[in-house]
Amino acid sequence: MVTIAYIQALCCMIDAQYHNLFNGKKDIQEHMKLLEKEERHDDIKNIYEGLFLFAMMWSFGAGLTDERNAFSGYCKSVARVKFPDEQGVMCYDYFFDPIKGTWVHWNEKVLNYNTEYEGLFNNIVVPTADTTRQKYILALHVQNRRGVLYVGAAGTGKTTIINDYFSSLDKDYTLSASISFNSYTDSKTLQRVLESKVEKRAGNKVGPPPGKVLIYFMDDLNMPYLDKYGTQSPIALMRQIIDYQIIYDRDDLAEKKFLQDCMFTACMNPKSGSFNVNSRLQRHLSLFATSIPSKEILQTIYHQILKIHFQ
Repeated sequence: MVTIAYIQALCCMIDAQYHNLFNGKKDIQEHMKLLEKEERHDDIKNIYEGLFLFAMMWSFGAGLTDERNAFSGYCKSVARVKFPDEQGVMCYDYFFDPIKGTWVHWNEKVLNYNTEYEGLFNNIVVPTADTTRQKYILALHVQNRRGVLYVGAAGTGKTTIINDYFSSLDKDYTLSASISFNSYTDSKTLQRVLESKVEKRAGNKVGPPPGKVLIYFMDDLNMPYLDKYGTQSPIALMRQIIDYQIIYDRDDLAEKKFLQDCMFTACMNPKSGSFNVNSRLQRHLSLFATSIPSKEILQTIYHQILKIHFQ
């Protein structure tokens, strides 16, 4: 089942990227029309292959840790459009630009640090190549309504990535809600929280306001305890909702509701909790491994904060 998840993640990002070629930003649409008009078929093939390779990097290669260098070397070796020859830089550090027709480093898309931020100091997020990359990949998944699961040890920024993405959402179209799991979280508790975030629609349908999408974020997904049958009831409920969009009335099981226009994101620490997430749920989520930020990223973050707040 987990292998299916890789294929679904691949197709999700391919569909989203190809859709954006012809229905996304105006400059990209015009560029594609120009290539077709001038019959530059090789350039078009290079774009398709570049976007496919990017999707493969962030589906089959997104969950790798120790094998990342080997996978990066393979991707670079099979790419029709060659990656820049930079020592120690992996394929993950680049995205394919359809207008330039080349691989471009994520640093070129990093926004400036918001110096007007007046919130809590521990909520500061300094844009880096990694946060920019993850927000883009998350946006592709939200576009196709596919969930994501971030896996990594404490301090790798899993929750920060999700919350940073939520802060950039257009509230006119997309809503978000965060739920923290613990060892005592059961399906009844989860259902009560889920239903508190939606409103009644026509008939037996519930969901966010019409025209909007609600993204649930499940923090510490693997924390709920295993029952005597080896299952986790809140995770089984999530799987049921994703598969059938159905939740049952706890007082009358003959009654059911259809939860519409909702999707799930989650994160977990594999070194804590029950050490288990049912594969029937995992197949619905694209897996992304997170690691401790590199020395260069940490220097960028703290240099920006210290320069602005202590100058």
